[in-house]
Amino acid sequence: MTTLETGAGLCCPTHQLSIRPVPAVIKLGALPDLIHTALNAAHHVNRQGAPNDRVAVALPGMHLHRGVARPGTEVVLFGSQAALERYLLLDGIRRLASRGMLRDFEVVESMCQPGERGTAYVRDRQAAKRSPGAVRRARARAERRGISMPDTIETRQVTRAILALHFGSAVVHVREIEAEITNGPLSIGTYGFSSISAPAVLPILSDRSTRSLHDAA
Repeated sequence: MTTLETGAGLCCPTHQLSIRPVPAVIKLGALPDLIHTALNAAHHVNRQGAPNDRVAVALPGMHLHRGVARPGTEVVLFGSQAALERYLLLDGIRRLASRGMLRDFEVVESMCQPGERGTAYVRDRQAAKRSPGAVRRARARAERRGISMPDTIETRQVTRAILALHFGSAVVHVREIEAEITNGPLSIGTYGFSSISAPAVLPILSDRSTRSLHDAA
C-alpha cells in the first residue's frame, strides 16, 4: 500500500511547465475545469512523490474581478525536470492534452537568479480559522470527541480578496507575496503552495507566464 505524503517538503525549481488553455477552452467556458484539473494534478504528484522532490504552483494571472480573487488563465509549475515529467504523465493532464485543450506545454529550464524579484504563492491558514464553515467543522469534531464548545463563537467571513481553491471538501486560501528570490530548495506543501512563515519565492512575476525575470525587466 502506497503511503501518501503530507506536510511540507522540498522543491528544487530548476525547471518549469506552463499549463495554458487554447482560446477555444476559454470561449466554451471550460477554463475552470482546466484550472481545477491542473491544480489537483499538482496535489496528486506531490502526495505520490518523494518529499524532497515537490512541485510548486504559481498563478501569475491571479487577479481581483469585482472584488473577488480569481486564479487567472494559467498554472505554472516549478520543480525538478523529473517531477514535472511525472506531472505530465498523470491521467488528468494527458486527457487535457489529448483533447487539444493545452498550448505550447513543455518542461523548460527556469531562470532562478537569487536576489531578483519573484512571487511566493502562500497558503493562508489564518484566513479561514474563524469562518462560519470552520466553526461548523470544529463543532462537528468536538461533538465526535465529546468536547463541549461555547454556544456562541464570533465568526468572520474570509476576505474575498484571498483566492479560495477547492480540492474536494478542502478549501485552500492562497495569496501572493512579491519578494527576493533566495538560493536553495524551497519548502512546499502538498497542494503546491508555501506557508506564510516560510514563503517560497518563485522566479515569476504577475502576468509574466514562462518569461524569465530578465525578460520581464
